[in-house]
Amino acid sequence: MVGFNLASFLSEDDREEIIAAIFSITPDHPEVITRPQYSSDDGRIRCVEYTNKGIFRADGTIIGYQSTGIELNIENLEYHTQIASGTGDKDSSPKRTTTNFFLQQKNIGIFSQKMSEVIRYAEMYHKDRSIPVLIEGETGVGKEIVAKIIHFGQGNSLLPFVDINCTAISPSLFESELFGYESGAFTGAVNHGKQGKLDCARGGTLFLDEVAEIPVELQAKLLRVLEEKHFYRVGGLHSTPTDIRVVAASNLDIDNRVGDGSFRKDLYYRLKVGHIHIPALRERREDILPLARMMLLLSSKKRNKGFHNISRATCELLLNHPWPGNVRELKNLIEWATFMYDAPLLLPEHIQHRLTIPGGMQQPLSPPTMKRDITKKNIKAADIHTAINTCGGNKTQAARTLGISLRTLYNRLNSLKKDIPE
Repeated sequence: MVGFNLASFLSEDDREEIIAAIFSITPDHPEVITRPQYSSDDGRIRCVEYTNKGIFRADGTIIGYQSTGIELNIENLEYHTQIASGTGDKDSSPKRTTTNFFLQQKNIGIFSQKMSEVIRYAEMYHKDRSIPVLIEGETGVGKEIVAKIIHFGQGNSLLPFVDINCTAISPSLFESELFGYESGAFTGAVNHGKQGKLDCARGGTLFLDEVAEIPVELQAKLLRVLEEKHFYRVGGLHSTPTDIRVVAASNLDIDNRVGDGSFRKDLYYRLKVGHIHIPALRERREDILPLARMMLLLSSKKRNKGFHNISRATCELLLNHPWPGNVRELKNLIEWATFMYDAPLLLPEHIQHRLTIPGGMQQPLSPPTMKRDITKKNIKAADIHTAINTCGGNKTQAARTLGISLRTLYNRLNSLKKDIPE
């Protein structure tokens, strides 16, 4: 490979993603992992994991790149990825999935079929900028992240992504913020005028967060922009052409807003040409523990803490909570726990008092430990050995982590020994 361009060795599927990953290296993020696949002469698919590092001058200018690769067993690659994230099943067969560079860079985990479908639709909409997209979902489910996936797709787009929080701008200022204004358009306007968000987003994406809060009197003007691809600045006499992709998001039931007349029906259907509904976290419970583990490892590493796993009792607490704040609430909880505590395992006492629901009522939670008899049906040898290893060989602490007595732990170990054929 020495003396050849790396791109000549890559498949068309890998080329854009790998090159984008390497060129994303900066002094603040000097390392990135890539996994290109190659076809051998004998027809076998080979995968090499490269650690790519940037070499920089003192002023931050890139000098070059250094990559070190090791060949992976592609049949077990996805299996090991699942086990590392805590989602794998020892008895499940490995399945290959598409790697999304944007998700990797932003440390976003997709673990459930429902969220995989959301990402698949977002990537489909990315391919056609002419289609407006409406994203609906509760607060904290990740609507802005999905909007960015629609914009960035599989790589790092250089086109602008401009967002407006429609609830944060007063109705009197919204028009000038969106459309901009000409010199002398109103008292207090700057002499040379001002560009609006539509100007800033030209060629890229305008993201209207909480679109249901747009003042009714401006909804017709926004509809005209979507239909005719041009707009007038406040105080302007000449129309300005625009080329934008519009992505809107709402945590409200817009159907009800249309019904009561506070949101225009024609604008609603124009925005909903493309549509994505993001389910609440409580509706995809298979995401809760993998997300929590991923966030725990990232937050622990950032703060130089020792957390590396979650106890079984804590897992029950997390699974039983309704998560009214969704993924944002989970992330904030983990961030707080790693800030306040330092331990090998995330325990119930670290988070139990923080798991509340709106209105100040304490959410009914599982007991901090699972006081029940453990049998072959609900505990595996791997669970016990993992707990013992995690606790540094301390069986008393391992029993406490599993929520069983020390006697039960020893009985279970003896039972496991008898199950092993001689």
